[in-house]
Parts: sequence; structure tokens; C-alpha cells
Amino acid sequence: MSTRLDFRKTICATLTGCALVLACWKAYGLGGNHPNNLPVRSNGNWPEGMADLVNTNDRVSGYWVNDGDFFFFSGSATNFTRFLRAYSNIQGIVDKHTLVLHEGVGAAKSAYGEKTGLSCDWELHGIGNGWKAGVITNYVLEVHFWTGGKFSLSDVSIPENIEVKKGK
Repeated sequence: MSTRLDFRKTICATLTGCALVLACWKAYGLGGNHPNNLPVRSNGNWPEGMADLVNTNDRVSGYWVNDGDFFFFSGSATNFTRFLRAYSNIQGIVDKHTLVLHEGVGAAKSAYGEKTGLSCDWELHGIGNGWKAGVITNYVLEVHFWTGGKFSLSDVSIPENIEVKKGK
């Protein structure tokens, strides 16, 4: 009978130890770089038109973390105007279109490996923001622009349905 009791104590102590280890373990997400020399495909959750938006010659870098995609672009006022026009036409699970303005010059930095950022003029953030029964119901899609870059925002035509706000 004492062997059986010792076995139960051992199992109980082992399970308690495992539970403590797992409770204290850091949780990490999945992520990686979007290769700049290859087309990027949707993970199945992107709004229609996003793949066309990010697969351009203007893209200089990109990465993903869990359900978030971050793309960096460099180009001219004409390129950015074309980008904003395409961005403003993305509908469906995107509630609103936002252009966030930042002072200074943009830097394309990845969470995975790049120690110094390449110069960029604008960035696109795409993040799933609502799920129901395994299907995404809302997608946040924002454009960020740096006002100290190669061209001025006054040279860009911003579609009327894009809300412009100042970043931090």
C-alpha cells in the first residue's frame, strides 16, 4: 500500500511541477520576414486587394508577427498617390482608412534580424482585429507616412475617404 501512495505522491508532485513551469514560461508568437524579392501571399485573412497593394516594386521590406503584417515602401509622390488610391478602394472587413503622419524619416526595421533599418517613405500595417467562429470579422489597415522624407505630403493626392491623423 505504501508503494501505491508513494506513486501517487510522485505523480502529483510531477504534475504540480509541470504546471508551475508552464505557468511561468514566456509565451512567444510566431513571425518572420516577408522576402522582398518574392510576391507575398495572404495568410487567408487579408482583405481583398491587399495582396495587390503590397506586391509592388516600391516595397523595400516587410515582416509578420502572428496575425499582423508590416510592409515598408520607398518611392515618389506619384507612387504614394497611386498606393493611397488603391488603399482607399479596399473594402469589406476594413472599417476605415487611416493615414498616420510622423515627423522625421522612416526606417524599415524588422523584428527579425535587421539591425539597422533601410530608409522608407511609408508603411502599411495590417492586423486582424476580430474573430468569430475562426473567421476574421474586422481588419485594421493603416498607412504611416514620414513627413521628413524624399517628398512632401503636399505633392500627394489623398482620397477623400482616408482619415489623416498625427502620429506619436
